[in-house]
Amino acid sequence: MSCDGANVSVTEGEDVTLKPAYKINKGDEIQWLFGDKKHRTRISEIREESRRPFIDDYKANERFRDRLDLDKTTGSLTIKNTRTDHSGLYKLHIRTSRKTLQKTFIVTVYEKVEVKSVNEDSVTLNPDTEIQRDDQILWIFGDEFSLIAQIKAGTGETYDGADGRFRGRLELNKETGSLTITDFTTKHNGPYKLLISSSSRGTSCKKFRVSKHRK
Repeated sequence: MSCDGANVSVTEGEDVTLKPAYKINKGDEIQWLFGDKKHRTRISEIREESRRPFIDDYKANERFRDRLDLDKTTGSLTIKNTRTDHSGLYKLHIRTSRKTLQKTFIVTVYEKVEVKSVNEDSVTLNPDTEIQRDDQILWIFGDEFSLIAQIKAGTGETYDGADGRFRGRLELNKETGSLTITDFTTKHNGPYKLLISSSSRGTSCKKFRVSKHRK
């Protein structure tokens, strides 16, 4: 998604590109900052002496690691695979031979949640990606982040939950990472989170909100 205005809204997982409203000329210096005035951090810039984009993605609590692209011709900044913690204030400074230009962007990244309504006795939650042999899979339930299933080193385990509500109800597919909840009742309503950790691909997250209404 591209943006020429000052306000941008995207859903997490999407890319967003912030564009200057000014033409970048040879010799202009460009600096992108993130955060409010009290916690503002430089995340990217083009310096006059090198003319090479400099990405400082390890700052701002490393939230931008491997996610930033700076176009040295246009000065546009792209944030890849956005997360909700990329929401906030972005400020662009362009220093020309005559003056300094500024532009502010407010970016809002909305949480992506798959909503499932249960009409049968069971429900299956599926990953969006193919599971690799070395992946670690964690299934988490509720706002208290209770671990209810995991796959590690090719071995799958399920857990009853803090209050035992999932006892005898969970089926974990070690090949696909899918989790099936059988004999589903309203006490199993709520948020579910899938975390997939890979040494080669990093960590990905998928969120669900599952509900069954009383008859």
